[in-house]
Amino acid sequence: MGATRLILVGGFLGAGKTTLLARGAEQMARLGKRVGLVTNDQAANLVDTAILERAGSEVREVAGGCFCCRFPDLIAAAEELVARFDPDVLICEPVGSCTDLSATVIQPIKRLYGDRFLVAPYSVLVDPRRAQEAFLVDRPQSPFPDNVLYIFRKQLEEADVIVLNKADLLSSAELAELKASLGDHFPGTPVVALSALRGDGVEAWLDFVGRDNPSGRQIAEVDYDLYAEGEAVLGWLNAVVELRPRDKTDWKSLCLDLVKKVQGELRQRSAEIAHLKLYLTTEAASIRANLTGNQEEPLVQADRGVQSGCGPASLLINARVHLDPGPLRSVVEQCLRSVAGSAVEARITSLESFQPGRPVPTHRIGFVV
Repeated sequence: MGATRLILVGGFLGAGKTTLLARGAEQMARLGKRVGLVTNDQAANLVDTAILERAGSEVREVAGGCFCCRFPDLIAAAEELVARFDPDVLICEPVGSCTDLSATVIQPIKRLYGDRFLVAPYSVLVDPRRAQEAFLVDRPQSPFPDNVLYIFRKQLEEADVIVLNKADLLSSAELAELKASLGDHFPGTPVVALSALRGDGVEAWLDFVGRDNPSGRQIAEVDYDLYAEGEAVLGWLNAVVELRPRDKTDWKSLCLDLVKKVQGELRQRSAEIAHLKLYLTTEAASIRANLTGNQEEPLVQADRGVQSGCGPASLLINARVHLDPGPLRSVVEQCLRSVAGSAVEARITSLESFQPGRPVPTHRIGFVV
């Protein structure tokens, strides 16, 4: 058995990594390729994993820290997928607040497991609005503090290819301006544009990462004190909620109302949302809600026939916000009670709200293997 191609897809919170994983896996499956996926989070009960599993993908989740700090778990997940399903390709998505992955994940895989995994060029996704805030002087400045922006920039610095996602939201002039700016800030790194949601450009990206191009060509110089500070200013929340309606309930409206309610409360506190995700499932179908900023409009996608129902539902909530964990928990619990009201019994069965700990990589190789 030859080495399995491993595609690592990084990028900041809300860049669209999971959407690209799903779309990429779907397109490769159409070509007859078997695909395994590995998701990653600081805690369990990840919306991304649930969505990808519901779509029929073979998924393993590495929880409790980034791939760099859970390197043995990443390898174990990848090896289990290979042993059980013999995939042609593995696509792995690290936590959106992590950086230094070239030195702590890619180089160690190349050195220690190069006979088992062939690492593709490292793709780092970027949301166009976040990139405009960071790199275009005539645009509104980022609401995040400098230590969070440090992580954002370091992620792009170590990319083998910068993937400008959500290109369909930009005019041709805006797209050209942003690609030029990214090229100026990160010379020598190719920039490709696509829309993971619509599928535009995904085939070309898959072609690029499917070739035998070098991976991990860039090693970032990372100040781990600043890196740890940037992660620690973000509050994380993962919750599981059981919903039991007392009458027929419009689940799509409930999800939209909850997202908007949380957004409004956080906006009043000037607590910027990095990413807020909901995933509601009934016995037959599912609803996904997604929000990537205080001034953005929520995106809610529902399966056909799931607009309303009388049966129970399960709701996953993932929030990453520039707010301490205690207040974040209070906001989510308060908004959930308000939206559920007397019409729906909402019982939280699991909730973790915390700040990520200081990253302590298992390995760090500061040169290109």
